[in-house]
Amino acid sequence: MEPANDNVESKTDVLIIGAGPSGLMAAYWMARCGINARIVDKRGTKVFTGQADGLRSRTLELFDSIGFQHRVHQEGHVAVEANFWVPDGKGNLIRQGPHCSSKVNESPFRNMLLNQGRIERFLLDSIQEHSDLQVERGVIAETFEYHNEVDDDPMGYPITVKLRTLSDEANPPGLHMAGPNQSAVASGVAPGNLLPDDWIELIAKSKAKETKTEIIKAKYLIGCDGAHSWTRKQVNIPLEGSTTDHIWGVIDVVPISNFPDIRRLGTVTHASGTILVIPRERNMVRLYVPVQTIEASAASEGRFDRSKITLEMIKGRVQAIFAPYTFDFQICDWWTAYQIGQRIAPTFSKGSRIFLAGDAVHTHSPKVGLGMNMSMQDGFNIGWKVALVAAGAAQASILGTYDAERHRLAEMLLDFDRHWSGLFTDGDGESKTRNMIKVVELFEDFAEGRNSFYGTSELVWKLENDEGPPAARHMIPGERFPPVKLRMQADGNLRWTTRLLESDGRFRVVILAGDVRTATQKDRLLVLTQHLSKSDGKQGAVLDRYAPIVGCFDCVIDVIAIHSAPWTEVEFFDFPEILRPFDPVQGWKYDKVWCDDACIWDRDCDGKGYERWGVDRLLGAMVVVRPDQYIGWAGELQEVDELTRYLDGILIQKTANEGL
Repeated sequence: MEPANDNVESKTDVLIIGAGPSGLMAAYWMARCGINARIVDKRGTKVFTGQADGLRSRTLELFDSIGFQHRVHQEGHVAVEANFWVPDGKGNLIRQGPHCSSKVNESPFRNMLLNQGRIERFLLDSIQEHSDLQVERGVIAETFEYHNEVDDDPMGYPITVKLRTLSDEANPPGLHMAGPNQSAVASGVAPGNLLPDDWIELIAKSKAKETKTEIIKAKYLIGCDGAHSWTRKQVNIPLEGSTTDHIWGVIDVVPISNFPDIRRLGTVTHASGTILVIPRERNMVRLYVPVQTIEASAASEGRFDRSKITLEMIKGRVQAIFAPYTFDFQICDWWTAYQIGQRIAPTFSKGSRIFLAGDAVHTHSPKVGLGMNMSMQDGFNIGWKVALVAAGAAQASILGTYDAERHRLAEMLLDFDRHWSGLFTDGDGESKTRNMIKVVELFEDFAEGRNSFYGTSELVWKLENDEGPPAARHMIPGERFPPVKLRMQADGNLRWTTRLLESDGRFRVVILAGDVRTATQKDRLLVLTQHLSKSDGKQGAVLDRYAPIVGCFDCVIDVIAIHSAPWTEVEFFDFPEILRPFDPVQGWKYDKVWCDDACIWDRDCDGKGYERWGVDRLLGAMVVVRPDQYIGWAGELQEVDELTRYLDGILIQKTANEGL
């Protein structure tokens, strides 16, 4: 095929390289904030089978804030209890468990299992819902240039990347389309094992494309292109760490087995190794199994002969460890072999314009079930920051917080993996089970995202003791907004705060209004809202102070109120006008006033949110929630000046923006 349209030049505010989970998360923010962006991927298609499958509760909370968690719940498999099977010394296996976390109810969502391809599908649909941004598949980056002379110019394009569109070479090795009459395909895809939306995309994307090259000039570059990241290599950032001498196999199969817990999360320990059993959607089960060791010299260089690892070899190892139980299968969706290693980049950014996320900057064993979660949260974190800066709504200085916030968590991830992966090859049955439980409990708050450990910065105003302020003791800046189910004041219907605090690019001032039945508290709320909405004659109203997200929101700040009085003893029209905006066509906006009151027909709505937040039910408090649902600042209702100073350090003021 002859090249066409060679070296066409175009500009974009943000170029994202790699359309895996982290890249799609970053692209979601570009779509929500109306950013001129491009996202390219060397693969000819999205992922359809295999890859990552574990989804932690914090990730599911973020999915809810985007709006597709219900799809994950509908298709996925809940996994909160684990059984551990060990030898009894007589040739049999015995069950220990089930083990379940005592903290499992600290999130609205339970850990789930669903293949990466479906998560990519949901993210792609969310992007399409809000923009015309499309993943450009079968496209590779060939050359990279950085022009330092325009680095300080916010309107400059310091990044130049040459892209080449591939033809039929773009389809990944091993991906083949099975005919409709085939009932099983090893490491392939067929109509029977793909849902209709994925099958339609595969048909459309698998066609050969015209070869062409293009020169892209960009303001920002986000590299989400995997462990062998081209982007990382262009900016000379290494991956540091080591690999072990253990080779593991992983298979996604529909099992034929009399093992009692084949559909339950857990481990099976044998003298020759330990299997991790992960039940999945569509009657599938994923099994991680050790298959061999390699020489130390080869391990240190990260090389082994994959051709010597076969599907039959992996099946034989599973059968040996499951004995005396039987194991077989006729359907295998996907399988692979991998070498355990923990590697991390010393930095996740290069200057103030280039950022790396996901596997491009940290790699580890897949058995901890955190890889896709951490990658998506990387993309989520840098995505909203770049989007708001590119939109002219936030100051460029906030981009420096990405490395500080995410690098520490990646280091914790690798530490968790070192503790966890070693347990699959070391120790006997009972001691191994005890150690597994200890490791899970030690890292649980980190792994589930209950604690994020984001440090002090312009985005996070912490107290010296890293606690919440006296007015909101459990509202800790740098941590997630603790989820609570609330009632809408106007109609009494229910919503989790994870959905209420929608990820749409806006900061939220959450007014915890206290008991508004009292005249004193009503007056305090009125004074606060007047400060937010009316000019003081010097600097203007808080809500009219900052540049908008052009084309999306007139104000980069949204305000909601959550009061603590009984739902039936307060009226919607008792609240100030700022909390019930009126449109002559659409009428009143009802979703800005909420109530922390118990609901007799939903046990999750127990009316104890203020207690979870550490807030006095009479006096209330005030919190600023970042676009990613993490708390940035917390204080008392009267602390408007401090609130304004916090926002001034992040957002572009209108006067400054107009002077650009």
